[in-house]
This record gives sequence, structure tokens and C-alpha cells, in this order.
Amino acid sequence: MPSRFPHFLSPDELTARRHAQVTAFLGGRDLDPGWLSDLMRERVGEGLLLLTSSPVHGLANPTSDLDFIRIQEAAIDGPRISTKIFENGHHLEVVSFSEAELASNLDELERLASLPAERTVAGFRAWDKQREPRRKQTERIVNGIAMDGSAPYLGALPALARVWSRAALHTAVEQVVHTTLAEKAGEARGRVGYAYNVLLHLMDALLSHHGDVYTTRKWYVLRWTRLMAEGGWHDEHLQSVAVGLERLRKDVHTFLAPDLAGEPLAAPFAELALAAVRATGTARGVTVGVELTGEVRAFLPGSALLLGPDGGVVLPGVGTESDLPFTGAPVGLDDLAALDAPAAATLLRALRAGAARLRIGYQGEEDGR
Repeated sequence: MPSRFPHFLSPDELTARRHAQVTAFLGGRDLDPGWLSDLMRERVGEGLLLLTSSPVHGLANPTSDLDFIRIQEAAIDGPRISTKIFENGHHLEVVSFSEAELASNLDELERLASLPAERTVAGFRAWDKQREPRRKQTERIVNGIAMDGSAPYLGALPALARVWSRAALHTAVEQVVHTTLAEKAGEARGRVGYAYNVLLHLMDALLSHHGDVYTTRKWYVLRWTRLMAEGGWHDEHLQSVAVGLERLRKDVHTFLAPDLAGEPLAAPFAELALAAVRATGTARGVTVGVELTGEVRAFLPGSALLLGPDGGVVLPGVGTESDLPFTGAPVGLDDLAALDAPAAATLLRALRAGAARLRIGYQGEEDGR
């Protein structure tokens, strides 16, 4: 587990900043925290009321909703549905959870944060199928501000930051694989789309690593721009990754030009992702493997992809698992560039169709540098 609070502000300083942002937001709507507490108590019952989402992070605008989470003592069963409240022209939403299930979730955050990275990500991705509150709502609770200006669950931010950062890094690496395969397969435009995904998820990973965790993707770039302006990097390794990300972000769109369709793009994105894995202390290296998810049968050579009558995926020239690259021993991320165009195209189709999935592994964990 991280030994220090991840944000460049102390817990008290971060709470004060967020309380000020919430106060300004509510003041702009002529809303009083006491009135909101009374209204929610009347409509949905007793409990700890937390304002969450964009107002807490200083990102709210005049059209932003007021999203609340209420923590109650009594147990709650079944899936949750937000209660929508329209009062005096304001749109408020609140969803309720019990103290017991929240405590269980916070314990799970701590557990996942202490595991090897691959298992952390597996637990993160399985979370919403098994737990209430969901991932998004758990993040909102940890970052939430109560009506008295306190942040009662901010102590869970170190675990939240590590789990969210690792999950984002993992997704970024997967998108690097897709970028490389698309480039090797000759997809001039597809590779650029995947490259943008690499940048977005690396932004999320670095933001989360520094304690700025927020699961709404539309805010990634704005939050990233703010972090770049404020600084607050933990060390020069992370700052170097951020500078490299900015360099690629400013140039990636140029590869959509027809005269650059044949120019290499993927390698710097793979290097950046590896640098981020190392700078965050996650691992020294990354491996890539492939496994089939269901029946894959051979069909006419040169065909694209068909779905069989039983739901099986039909891929050209693939009869057994051994016909797909990297289904044996995992290889390094750099080794993807050695694939020829037909092999890269086949593997990319298999991944897109869900006939195969990536197995991302980490070498030398907790010794990234």
C-alpha cells in the first residue's frame, strides 16, 4: 500500500478546497446546505448525506445536476435506483446504501490495493457484478463532501487511487496492443483512434495515481490540463511521462493526414505506456498473451468474419488456438511489432469480435524503476 496520501494537498487541505468548491456551487444556485439536508431527510429518510461528482471536483457548470449519496444505518437489499427530486427548479438525485455494505466495499478496496497488479485489475473489473455500491458510486463516496463540509471517507483515497490507477494503466496497455495491431494490419485511421484511447487512459492513470480520481470520462482532458498547470508531481519520473504524453497528444491528429498513412505511429505509445507502468512503481515490464473465449473455426481464406448459427465466431485461417499469435507463452509488449499484416489483422478481428481476449501480465512488480 502507498505510504503517503496521494494528493499533493494534505487531507485537510483537500477537504477545505472541495468544501469551498461545493459552497461556491451551492451559493450560485441559491441553495442552503441545511435546507438540502432537511429536504432529503423528508424525502428519503435519515442518513449521512454526501454531495458528489462535478461540484466536489470544481468542474460543475450552470447545467450540472446535484448528485447525492445517502448512507443509512439499516440494511438495504437488491439493486439501487436513484430517487429523482425536482424542487424549486432544481434537479436532485440521491441513491442510498447501508453502512455495512459500504464498510465491506472499503475493506475490498484495501484488499485489492495490496494485491499484485493483474489481480487488482481482475477484482476491479468484477466489482460491479458482485458489489453494492458499484465502482462509480464507491469512488463518489470516498470523494464526497457532507453538508457540514467534512469528507468522512477521504481516508480511503490512497487505496482508491492505487486501484483506479492500475485499472486505467491496464486499459491503456490493452489499447497499445490494439494500436500496434491496427497499424501492422494497415489500418491508417483505426490505429489513430486506438492511440487516442491510450492517451486518455494514461491521463486517467496518472491523475488517479496523484489522488485525482473521478470516473466520468468526459472530464479526463480538463482534469489533465489542470494537473499539468498545477504540477504537484510525485517525482521527476512521473513528470517526464506527463511531458511525453503531452507531446504525443499534440501530434497524434496529424497521422490522419493521407500523406502520413504509412508512417509509423504505435511505437512511441508503447514506450509511453511502459514508462508509465515503471514510473508509477507498478512493474518493470509488461507481457502480452492471448486466449480464446469460445469456439473458433476455420472458414474461407481471405474472408473477414462471420458469426456461426450457434454463436461461434468464424475467423479466416484459424482452426485451432495455436493458429492465433501469442496463445502460447506471453511475449513482451515490444514483440507485437514483429507480426506480419495477415496475423495482426486476424488477431485484431478476434479481439474485436470477442473470440479472443488479451492477458496482460506484469514483470518485477513493486520495483518499477
